Amino acid sequence: MTLFRQLIIAVLTLFVVLYAGNVGVSLHNNTLLVSQQMQVHAQDTATSLGLSMTQAARDQDIATLDTMFNAVSDSGYFQRIFFTNLEGNIVIDREFPVSIQGVPDWFLSLIELPSPEASAQVASGWIQLGELTVVSHPGQAYLKLWQSTLTQLGWFALVTVVVCILAWFALSYLLVPLRRVEEQADAICERQFEVQDRLPKTRELRRVVEAMNRMSQRLKAIFAEQLALITRLRELATTDAVTGLSNRADFDAQLKSFLSPETGAHSGVLLIISVSDLKAVNEYAGRPEGNAVLAAIADILKTEAARHVQSLVARRQGSEFAVFVPDIGEEEADEIAANIFKQVRVIDWPHAEQCPLTYHMGVSFQALMSSPVDILSEADIALREAQKKGDNQWLRFSDVSEGDAPILTKPLNGWHDYLNDCIANRALVLYYQPVFSADGVTKRGHEIYVRFPSEGEILSAGVVVPIAERLGLMPQLDLLVLEKLSELYKKQSFVGQMVVNLSLTSARDEAFLTGLVRWLRSNRRLAKRLIVEVAEHSMDVDPSHIRELQKKLHKYGAKLAIDHFGLDGAAFGYLGSLSLSYIKVHRSFVGKIQDNPDNQFYIQSLCQLAHNSDIELWVEGVETKQEADKLRALNVDAMQGYLLGKPSPKPAVD
Repeated sequence: MTLFRQLIIAVLTLFVVLYAGNVGVSLHNNTLLVSQQMQVHAQDTATSLGLSMTQAARDQDIATLDTMFNAVSDSGYFQRIFFTNLEGNIVIDREFPVSIQGVPDWFLSLIELPSPEASAQVASGWIQLGELTVVSHPGQAYLKLWQSTLTQLGWFALVTVVVCILAWFALSYLLVPLRRVEEQADAICERQFEVQDRLPKTRELRRVVEAMNRMSQRLKAIFAEQLALITRLRELATTDAVTGLSNRADFDAQLKSFLSPETGAHSGVLLIISVSDLKAVNEYAGRPEGNAVLAAIADILKTEAARHVQSLVARRQGSEFAVFVPDIGEEEADEIAANIFKQVRVIDWPHAEQCPLTYHMGVSFQALMSSPVDILSEADIALREAQKKGDNQWLRFSDVSEGDAPILTKPLNGWHDYLNDCIANRALVLYYQPVFSADGVTKRGHEIYVRFPSEGEILSAGVVVPIAERLGLMPQLDLLVLEKLSELYKKQSFVGQMVVNLSLTSARDEAFLTGLVRWLRSNRRLAKRLIVEVAEHSMDVDPSHIRELQKKLHKYGAKLAIDHFGLDGAAFGYLGSLSLSYIKVHRSFVGKIQDNPDNQFYIQSLCQLAHNSDIELWVEGVETKQEADKLRALNVDAMQGYLLGKPSPKPAVD
């Protein structure tokens, strides 16, 4: 029961008690008063009637006496009148039954009124004739008392209603601070640390609000400290301090995870760029100038990489940089390489005449990538050959090896026709990879992967999705995945939850969002088992659309999660304000974690931060028992990977 209702009930109870006490006292006083009035009235009636009947009594005119008695009885105040002579014999006796109408029996039994008697001597001159006795009837008194009680009840009800209305307005106003405290507490549970600026005037309520404000500010500070610590740990582990790019270890780990068997087949180009005279720059102009050159190169590479989904940029060592752009054709790879090398060569620095800079670049393109070691080795070989050719040169590995580099099997317009046919014919194939709790036994659900049939082969999402992104077809594909999932659910019930990846393009598309809401409304039971993953990069690029997406999902019981966590190096203060089911750490932090103390400390810290925010921590890419054992010791909540189960065309059923 709410405090508001309790206060209203307390007010009503108080009024009832007051009314009961008032009625009790009033009835007691009225009873005494009425009894006295009945006694006086009976005496007056006896005296008046005794004087009036003198002549009739002397003449013993019974008829006249009877008429006079009847006239008195018409008032209804008397139940008996009788006259006795001097010998005590009753000369005339009349009883007048008077009914009590309109008064409930319980009221009659509650109040006991007397029936007072009054007597008067009847005389003619000095001669006494007898005695007249009048007995009152309490019926009229009961009726008046009952009417008085009803009048009091009516006024009490009216006053009570008025007081309750006034109390409702007053309490509504007074309880506003408490409602704000409740909203503030709910916001804190959602990791939104709000502070009330308007303090109530009531001293007790003001103290409560001030205490809540202090707690909110303290929790916000603690959470911010944890976020800052995790951010700093990630920067130290993965970022080059001079350029802000990924370091060599992070680049290699991300490249390896991208080319994992779980991600399917990919094409891609890898560039290694080297500044040959950086040592001379440092000696001539000082290390700050050398760092400025490195930062300028980094800015160019970051700008170019930002145009391509899932591209990687890093400062690998000293004066060497690496750029990896996946899922493009050979012609586009050549354009990217030529454009980057052209921009790098024209970097302006103040001492170019005294200490000119020279650049070299090696390029490796593979239409079907198999190993990060191979493509890195090819780019490195091309770089060394370019350095042998002279200043400011770049080479493709295919030119060095004199081999024919394969190309993508379809041009861009061919991909457009192919994807439109897939959508029109609903030709997507869903694969399901199981997700387990940290114990490796309890199945939590499945993550859905999309496969595309093509000329007798099955293409992975890693090949097709980047092209679909470029062609603007991801909203249709994402909605089709949901529709295929609902078709499966109608045929069979599966274990746990279903995890579906959603592109940022779809989250921004109004037509997709309309279709998503329609799908959620039509599949309410399935919606409660749905988790939508968005890449962490989405929160850095467009957090507003992701928040709107979360609200739509939450309305129908679906949940939102962050995928590829830790990959983009984006600030993740959203953990304190966005309601998430879990965050999934990118596989680059998982590989051989048992041998990497930095990644162990990073994931352990993430677990503490996530659990403090009531968010689970999931990991992907678990491929060995040693990795699973170490992650379990670090207190992660769920794992997936080839060790636990490969993607399959059928999910486990309930």
